[in-house]
Amino acid sequence: MTQFPARVVFELSEAVPSKVVKIDDHELLVALKDVSIDEGVFPSPGASPRGLQVAIRHRTPGVTTLLVKTVQPIVRMDHAWNAQRLVISLVLKEASRNKASRSQKKQAEVLTPERVLGHVPSEATPSGDDMHLRARDGFSGTLDDLRLEVKSSLCQESDGMDRLFALMRSGAYRQAEQAAAKSLKRLEISRGCAEGLQVLQVLSAFREAEARPDQGEMVALPARINAFISQFPDSPYLPYALSMLGSAYSELEDYGMAEGYYRVVLEDHAGFTAAPGITFRLGKLLRETGRAVEALPLLESVEALGEALTFAGEARKEMALALYDVGDFARSQALFETLMAESDEAVWRDPDLLYYGGQAALRAGDRAHARRYLVQFANLFPQAEGADMALESVGETWLDDGREARATSFFRMVIARYTEGEGYVTALVRLAEQLQDRKEKEALYTQVMDDFEEHPLARLSMLRLAALYDEAGDHTASIAMVKKLLVLGAGGLRTEAYARLEQSVLGHFKGLLAEGSYVDLISFFEKERRLLHKLENPDVFLLAGEAFMTAHLYGSAAEELERAIVLSIKRQKWSGEARLAGLYFQLGRALDEGGRKKEAQAIFTRYLEHYRKASNQGDAALRLGRILFDLGELEQAEILFKKSLTLGGGAESRVWLSRCREDQGDPAAAAGWLEEAIPLLGSEEPLPGAALYTAHRRLGDLDMKLGRYKAATADFAEAEKYAGEEVSAEELRFLRADALARGGEEETSLVLYRAVAASDDEFWSGMATERIRAMELSKRLGGSQ
Repeated sequence: MTQFPARVVFELSEAVPSKVVKIDDHELLVALKDVSIDEGVFPSPGASPRGLQVAIRHRTPGVTTLLVKTVQPIVRMDHAWNAQRLVISLVLKEASRNKASRSQKKQAEVLTPERVLGHVPSEATPSGDDMHLRARDGFSGTLDDLRLEVKSSLCQESDGMDRLFALMRSGAYRQAEQAAAKSLKRLEISRGCAEGLQVLQVLSAFREAEARPDQGEMVALPARINAFISQFPDSPYLPYALSMLGSAYSELEDYGMAEGYYRVVLEDHAGFTAAPGITFRLGKLLRETGRAVEALPLLESVEALGEALTFAGEARKEMALALYDVGDFARSQALFETLMAESDEAVWRDPDLLYYGGQAALRAGDRAHARRYLVQFANLFPQAEGADMALESVGETWLDDGREARATSFFRMVIARYTEGEGYVTALVRLAEQLQDRKEKEALYTQVMDDFEEHPLARLSMLRLAALYDEAGDHTASIAMVKKLLVLGAGGLRTEAYARLEQSVLGHFKGLLAEGSYVDLISFFEKERRLLHKLENPDVFLLAGEAFMTAHLYGSAAEELERAIVLSIKRQKWSGEARLAGLYFQLGRALDEGGRKKEAQAIFTRYLEHYRKASNQGDAALRLGRILFDLGELEQAEILFKKSLTLGGGAESRVWLSRCREDQGDPAAAAGWLEEAIPLLGSEEPLPGAALYTAHRRLGDLDMKLGRYKAATADFAEAEKYAGEEVSAEELRFLRADALARGGEEETSLVLYRAVAASDDEFWSGMATERIRAMELSKRLGGSQ
């Protein structure tokens, strides 16, 4: 059989990150990052030299996967970039394709470069059975098993393999790496020995970089490992090399690449001696990156191997942490307790055992054990991260047991021992919640808000402070605090913040209205209109509407009352029908007072029809009656005035009934309604002088029409008692004189006429003078006869 070379060249616009992997004797997988290739650029299989075939296997936005197939088996493969060209050099064997061996090739699917390059890790988590995990006698289950896999018989005694093993066993990895490099310089060294020396040299470099993470040596490791893989693509040590690549990327925090390499090793190299260690590393990586659910079955498969592994204790601890992360707190607690029971020294060497054991017990509901472990942790490791949280958690357990005083003492202990940390901040808030003294509560909340302004509990403290201010009646301070919280971002407290704002605003508005400070209420409302609209609380707009009504700003009042109605309809179950009825009446009143009679008519009509049991039915009927009266619909207006009367209406209903009867030509009935209304008006407090004047004056006019001149004289005299400055006293005297004259009391009427004629009132004095002349002329004419 002869061998011959072949080449595959990809020329791009620039060199890009790439990976070339031999899948089997006839296929290569090429992964190129950030490359877009058109399928049509590749020649057909028949036109390709040596029968090479290249095709796009998979394409994503980040990685393009190419599949290179050969007819002849691949003996050796090398690749490198030459400027902008990726050159893959092949040595092919002149032979027909072995179908039997081809059928046994590893699945190409497991080597997708998206996973190898860390873009799209495999979603499937291999179970223990799939990975064929086992602990081999004499092996550690870790990468260090590579020392046992490399047979020293491959090298001569002078090649230094024995010394290299000794240095590695003692942990002198730097010297071991140097010794391997020295041995590799020997010209007569065999290929197998060179392969063993190089992989051990890489392992030594990896262990040294792991031990000294601050030296930056891990950065150069992937290139060194890839160089080994390229030089020995068929090496039996390939799974070790790939495992080191995964671990190197994990140390470099390129977790996608790390996961990809780990999965390739576990899925493509079943029974790999170091598979337990790699499974453990993958499980730990997944847990530490927030994928504990995926990590747990991996860690369980490792923990099941028992004490045969050198890292059995570490695997058990990692599994306990994964159980904690997935919420299986009872199992997590039991596993931590097992670790603590295995060694007295473990408890004071590893603070995680007590801390997470206690936290797991706490969440499993075992508060007694939780307190024991967490207090022991805080005492043994007072400066450890989480010590403050441990003591604070103990305080929480006493709260759960109803022991507030004990809980408070623990919160105070945390505050006394520490000046920062999650537990310290939480203790400040929890202590404030338990205290009765308002000043101390405010001081603690203020401390959290001022000293830990980025902490989530600072927002909660602001909300608690707002509640304290509101309860003390300082509504403006409460509103200001909630506004500040909303500007900073309330997060999950947003709903509670708006609820507190509603209470504070309502308290503020009610206080202002009680003081008669409706102008201040209107000023606040206009300033904070946008914020208040977000509350969507009908009462806010109802109170604002009442303030506008008091200020005689009826248009603004109607606008806010309409908004209150819309919001009440949205919150029907919350607001209730009685509240909605009251809002409709207030809206109708605002429209009526503002001169929008047609709209008021519609609102009052709806109100009377839909809210028959509402308390303001009588007032609504009276107002709707007045609107209809002005429109000339006297009969409908009279019906409404009578309805108002039956619903408790008083003097005003009778006055309007009087006007209806008068305008319908029934002065007697009109006078009767006024005679009923006047005593009721006279009993009101404060006394309605203007209304009494008008009523007496109108009654006098009606009595004049009815010929009841004596009664009319008395009516006008009563009207004079309540006349305001805008009413002419001379007019009333003239009317009295007129009534006396018509009633036959001419002498008395002349006295009044003369008094009016002598007044400064030009109009009525003139009228009185004319009457006097007429009476005197009538008397002379009557006398001459």
